[in-house]
Amino acid sequence: KGSHTDAYKQGECTPCAGGTYQDEEGKTACEPCEAGSYCAVGAAAALPCEAGSYSRATDNDEQEDCTPADPGSFAVTGSIEQTPCSPGTFTALAGQS
Repeated sequence: KGSHTDAYKQGECTPCAGGTYQDEEGKTACEPCEAGSYCAVGAAAALPCEAGSYSRATDNDEQEDCTPADPGSFAVTGSIEQTPCSPGTFTALAGQS
């Protein structure tokens, strides 16, 4: 898991590139990372963007690629978009969950 090979007679598998993952054995390619997540080099699973950040991209390779939520909005873990605060609530800082 987290690697692949698409050629015969390989001594080892190639780790998945950043922004991709492979969660099954015996595969010949890696999958794009999922929106709301990031995938480091050699990832066997997509890791969700932390609470207070979000992303629609499918090629993030580190948590820092997730976008902090703007003041006045929030984002729960694994969000693909930020959500405006409801009337009667607020966030004064960026990156709030």
